[in-house]
Amino acid sequence: MVAGSLTGTISAQNAQQEANLKAAFIYNFTKYIDWGSYNRDSLFIIGVAGDSPIMQSLNAIAAADRINNKRVIVKSINTGADIADCDLIFISNKCRMSLNYILSKTRPGVLTVSEQPGFAEAGTALNFVVVNNRLKFEANLKAISAAGLKAGSQLLKLAIIVD
Repeated sequence: MVAGSLTGTISAQNAQQEANLKAAFIYNFTKYIDWGSYNRDSLFIIGVAGDSPIMQSLNAIAAADRINNKRVIVKSINTGADIADCDLIFISNKCRMSLNYILSKTRPGVLTVSEQPGFAEAGTALNFVVVNNRLKFEANLKAISAAGLKAGSQLLKLAIIVD
């Protein structure tokens, strides 16, 4: 999955299998985003807001792979201050901070990815959804552009575009 595919079936999978699939999607998302002048540091930091089994999956990817030739660090986001140095923020469905609060603390150049119904329409760049037992994702083009990022056409042709 990590090697380049952006599709996945989630029927009859447990929470960790779903987390593994979402983590692979997230890793692949980074390959199709043009970060422009952002992300100039030597590290690529992924923040996870809310308790989620995706932490384990993302840490496994971080140990084995690089993003934009940068070492990957995965960290928990518990406060607004934790958001400051992230390049990508995953907002789990168990996040206790409000989406508006997280988005208000997110700087330009940060890709926001969520898994809550309606979050793409509310302002995250990408949002996981299940359609016919398949994991898919929504893309909010305005949110991607407002973050100063550009999504590649290969990513967008697989996305469900929302306003």
